[in-house]
Amino acid sequence: MDVRQMRYVLAVAQTGSVRRAAQLLSVAQPTLSQQLGIVEREMGAPLFERTARGMRLTPVGEVFAAHAEAVLGVFDQALTAVADAVAGDVGGLRLAVADGLSDIVRAILTGLRGLAPDVRVRMARMRTAEQVTQIVQDEIQAGLGYRPAPAAEGVSRLVVHRAPVRALLPRGHALAVRDALSLTDLAEEPLILPRTAEAARFVDQFAGRGLHPRFGPAASSHDLVPALVAAGEGYTLCVRPTAQVPPDVVFRPILEPMPPIEVVLLWRREAGGALPALVAAARHISL
Repeated sequence: MDVRQMRYVLAVAQTGSVRRAAQLLSVAQPTLSQQLGIVEREMGAPLFERTARGMRLTPVGEVFAAHAEAVLGVFDQALTAVADAVAGDVGGLRLAVADGLSDIVRAILTGLRGLAPDVRVRMARMRTAEQVTQIVQDEIQAGLGYRPAPAAEGVSRLVVHRAPVRALLPRGHALAVRDALSLTDLAEEPLILPRTAEAARFVDQFAGRGLHPRFGPAASSHDLVPALVAAGEGYTLCVRPTAQVPPDVVFRPILEPMPPIEVVLLWRREAGGALPALVAAARHISL
């Protein structure tokens, strides 16, 4: 088995469809189906359940997907490190970024260039909890992620962006014609969330009001959630209103008060070098 086949499995899990996964990966649908069959034969068990609503991971598939994500994360980090070494850049500022934050990291780096134009930043994609661990272990110097983030001694944090929770729906959805929506309105609709620890906070908002949300297909990352919404698979609450989304989706306010989505900069407290300039840039971003 190779990393390409792992990416194939994850793409089908993310989209819930071999056809949409093939389009996302720019491969032929028969080729993708054949590769899925090879992986399932190698595993000795089906990874997907074929239902009327699309492809759903089986319990074995859930285990496979979780480990595949971890393997691919390490693999991508290794490629980045090797590319840096080939380019002769083994120093610089090491920054990890959770997915779905491209606009914020772009704003921070723009500010950093004004404060410290000679600093070279090496970036890796990493979930918030892993960022904290890597900062403690001095593998990275800073991270950009979501609250809540695990507390750790020696790790400072700064909220750099707050955004209200809004529902993101397909423009043609029946609820999209309303000016605002309640959680009761949304509870019967399929809710799309990324498979991250931070996503549980949205489920808690329903549970705290005695509601039980109906779940749609899970996405392996924040970045893929808007695409699933645009494809008509459901709605989401985890996308910030300032994020770039497809043109055929719309944001709608939530009537109930909900804690905002908060983006945090995490950093090793005693680290020096270009880190103070990065923190200063993060304090003054505007979106």
